Amino acid sequence: MSLDSLMGIGKNGMSAYMTAIQVTSQNISNVNTPGYSTQNVVLETAPSTAGNNGSLLGNGVQVSRIMSSYDALLQKQLDNAQTTQGYDTTTANALQQIEPSFNDVANGGLDSAISGFFSAFQGLSVDPTNQTARQAVLSSAQTLTDNFQSASRSLNNTAATLNNSLTPLTANINSTLNNIAQLNGQINSINMSGGNTNELQDQQQQLIQNLSQQLGVNCTTNSNGTTDLYITDNSANPPANYYLVKGTVAGSVNANTTNTNKTVITVTDNSGAAPVTSNAMDPTAATPFYTNDTSGGQLWATLKLCDVTIPGYQSQLDSLAKTIVTTVNAQQQAGSDLNGSAPPATVAFFDPSKLTAATIAINPALTSTNQIAAAANGASSGDNSNALLIANLQNSLSMSSNTQTFNGYYDSLVSKVGQDVQTANNNVTQSNALTQQLTTLQQSNSGVSLDEQLTKLMQYQQSYQASAKIITTATAMMDTVLGLIT
Repeated sequence: MSLDSLMGIGKNGMSAYMTAIQVTSQNISNVNTPGYSTQNVVLETAPSTAGNNGSLLGNGVQVSRIMSSYDALLQKQLDNAQTTQGYDTTTANALQQIEPSFNDVANGGLDSAISGFFSAFQGLSVDPTNQTARQAVLSSAQTLTDNFQSASRSLNNTAATLNNSLTPLTANINSTLNNIAQLNGQINSINMSGGNTNELQDQQQQLIQNLSQQLGVNCTTNSNGTTDLYITDNSANPPANYYLVKGTVAGSVNANTTNTNKTVITVTDNSGAAPVTSNAMDPTAATPFYTNDTSGGQLWATLKLCDVTIPGYQSQLDSLAKTIVTTVNAQQQAGSDLNGSAPPATVAFFDPSKLTAATIAINPALTSTNQIAAAANGASSGDNSNALLIANLQNSLSMSSNTQTFNGYYDSLVSKVGQDVQTANNNVTQSNALTQQLTTLQQSNSGVSLDEQLTKLMQYQQSYQASAKIITTATAMMDTVLGLIT
């Protein structure tokens, strides 16, 4: 081996270990960077050269490649867990806003108001001509209508807030999609020139992970290191895939307000010669966009709450209000009031044109407590039979195809809301635990360990110094040779 070869071995070693020190330093400096995967320098023996006697002489060490500790399978599991977590968290947060409106224990709500209204008629039956008792009926009726309207308003406000959140949510999704497409272009260009794209791919994967919480997407990694994202529309026949990112081209998710109560979400695929727009995301469809709700993330949870869950509660509340209005009005108009008015002149108690929880109201034509029909048709003003019949409506099976009372029906609604909240909270606990477990596992596999990196740093530093010593030794040997010549 010549002195030149010895110098080359030292030079190669210094170059390789300098690269290793740079990569290790980069790992240490990014220990707290979200999504960063530890990079490892893979060293290999430099190609040998033939000696004068035909033997192969080594040329030291060289860097084979810089490898990321990224685990694609584990990352996919984490992305799926993030999607589920996004769905569960959005659902739980919305339901927790609704629950207090159905908490009668805390605020003496609608259940108490229903009982109080019919109890007031029971009190009126004791002395049908008593003005205080008649005023108590009107006061309890006002409390009842106020509670109906309050519960309905709470549902509508929550739905409106969720509906309004769809515009910034889709804007954020589209911004992320554009950033992922731009990174695809950078990754492809660097790969073509033989550069290292590990950190760009880490940045891209972090964006995909963040996106997964908002929207369930599928990923395909291409041979050039780029990533394509697509969404499957299962409401189409057959199911259709729409690309949200195809190479450097980004699609979009669009929120189109069609009326004051509902926003329609469409997905546009821009990867072809002309944009292709999917069917609208409709959670009420026979075959929904996502066959598994939790695979839709925050966006799908918001749509499901706006179009299915909250309208379901509202429908039950409206049904209760309508039945109370119609049954009480029918019995009120079957009797005689204190003024002697009898059917058909008896005024309806509630406004017969207001048949929803949001609009229920005392009939504006009921201008005097004397118009409350406590007596039976044609009976004297002191008769209490009609007041008793109205009071007894509380115990009649008027709801759910004549199987439940008013209070029983409302209690079922309260129970459903409570059960939905409990289920949502349990789901959040489970999805958070799974996400945390996968995150910990990912950090264990791909995250930066300071102890490990500091050990490597010292190792590479010593190797660098040893390689430098080779050059120093070769230089001294050459000086000796030159000294012999002179």
